[in-house]
Amino acid sequence: MTDVPYADLAAEHQAPPARNRLGKASVYAIFVAWTLFAVFIYSRFSQLGDAKAYLTGGYDEEASARTYFVTQVATTVVNLLRVDVLAHLVFSLFAASGVAYLVGQARLHGPYRWPLLAILLIPSFGVWASVVGREALYIGLLGYFMGAMVGYFRQRSTARWWFAVLCVAGMMFIRTPFGAAMGLFFLMAWLVQRGPRVGLSLGVQALMLALLGAVVAIAVWPQIDDYIANDVLPKARAYFTIGSETTRMWINIDTTNGYLSSLWWTLPLAIVGPTPAEVFARPVMLPFLVSGLTVFFLLLYAIQQAFRVPDPVGRKILVLAWLPAMLLTLVAYVPFGMYNPGSGIRYASCFLLFLVFPWMLRSVMASKATDVATSKPYVPYLHHHRLAESTR
Repeated sequence: MTDVPYADLAAEHQAPPARNRLGKASVYAIFVAWTLFAVFIYSRFSQLGDAKAYLTGGYDEEASARTYFVTQVATTVVNLLRVDVLAHLVFSLFAASGVAYLVGQARLHGPYRWPLLAILLIPSFGVWASVVGREALYIGLLGYFMGAMVGYFRQRSTARWWFAVLCVAGMMFIRTPFGAAMGLFFLMAWLVQRGPRVGLSLGVQALMLALLGAVVAIAVWPQIDDYIANDVLPKARAYFTIGSETTRMWINIDTTNGYLSSLWWTLPLAIVGPTPAEVFARPVMLPFLVSGLTVFFLLLYAIQQAFRVPDPVGRKILVLAWLPAMLLTLVAYVPFGMYNPGSGIRYASCFLLFLVFPWMLRSVMASKATDVATSKPYVPYLHHHRLAESTR
């Protein structure tokens, strides 16, 4: 009888088949398809955000630095390519390259690929990730950042660490509140992996982190209150309540306390997007209602997965780093999503990719387990034991 090495048995039963992997070519194809859909179909029913202004140089030096930067990039690209749809494709392929890098670093396979596909295939992500705008740039950087983080978890590397730092800096420049949340995630994830071992349970560490966060919030509360009440809320209402069929004029929150105390209903409203009544009044919003419900339930599922990760270090990364960063991101997003679901969808596209980080980390863990199993030497006793059983 022919010997069957233990390593081959492990590879046969644990390594995912090639057909169960999400290929990078598939990621690029999805983004290209969304670009064509957005430019030739979606744009007939709704505007593509600020894409036209970016392409035509509608923002000058008096605009904010990040807006002016995106304008300069867009006008440079369109001047080189001479065709608007090709400029959209350049931004789309940059976002796709970040997601493809994440897929490669996570060695995405099996059931772990479905949540990412769910995000890639919903309109609230696909449309804005594949046209000219801040969203495509942010999504590309977020993909590279998440890829660097899961790659660092698999194999620590100084290059990946610095790459993640650069991505955080870029995200903070493009979308400051969301980028700050990613900075918090990076810091906490790094401390979990490289910081001192305290010998405390995950629950105790989470409680201590919550207490520390409360102390910091109390210490800087005057600045937080002033920023939210006098900057964020007035700006959001003034910007998002302009004449639009999807504007919610009945919402009027003008204080920090009112904003925080209303999160129990404004947060789900901002995540889901258009309500059934708004869809009935404007049927073109139906795909975005389906997208919002998908995101809402995927968020709940991701939180559940964070607590069920078998690896203790991975579980700490998700509970102590990913969960606080996700919460901070959602709280920062509410002013952009509650007043106008149409505009809110565009802002939400920036962080939707971050929802699937738990599955990216679990995919890396599964790949590491497979690598360990396949690297084990041949154990004759196992083979002879099975041979003896087969001859009984």
